[in-house]
Amino acid sequence: MPHVTTRAVATVALLSATVVLGGCAPGSGTEKPAPPAAGSTTVATAAPTPEEAQEPAPEPAQPQGAVEAYLAWLAASRVPDVDAACAALSPDLQARMIAELNAGGATQVGTCAEMIAATAALYQALGQTAEVDVEVQSETATDATLFVTYADSGSCGTVVMTRPTTEWILTEQSQECAGS
Repeated sequence: MPHVTTRAVATVALLSATVVLGGCAPGSGTEKPAPPAAGSTTVATAAPTPEEAQEPAPEPAQPQGAVEAYLAWLAASRVPDVDAACAALSPDLQARMIAELNAGGATQVGTCAEMIAATAALYQALGQTAEVDVEVQSETATDATLFVTYADSGSCGTVVMTRPTTEWILTEQSQECAGS
């Protein structure tokens, strides 16, 4: 069974995000170029040859695996990026998590966004990181089951995910370990 730690995946994700977001940064081709400085030399480049213009387009990015999707959800839930975090939860799981949080009595929330914001604040107040150990129990192109252990608390659980289209969704079949 594959075994992944958050630190290794987070490093890869950070490097990937840096490369991808670099295309969104100022100077990425969306602004007009600055005029050449006095005394500088401008070099013209040739237009691509017909053979170069007909090169195949780069391959589309490979779909994200279940582990990467789970870690992305976990990161979004801790920032919090409520839109991204809620989008990765099935409606039934959102409802169950809201009910469980409200039953705890510490706070009352009515929406997924409120729940994500409240739990992010709680994790931050407790100083708990998003460091987890993830073990893939099973994964196909459309379904996955992960076993997750949180480093700070030792809490664990089974995360059941489905990919009905291109994005992974955490489902209501996800369960905490007994006693967690």
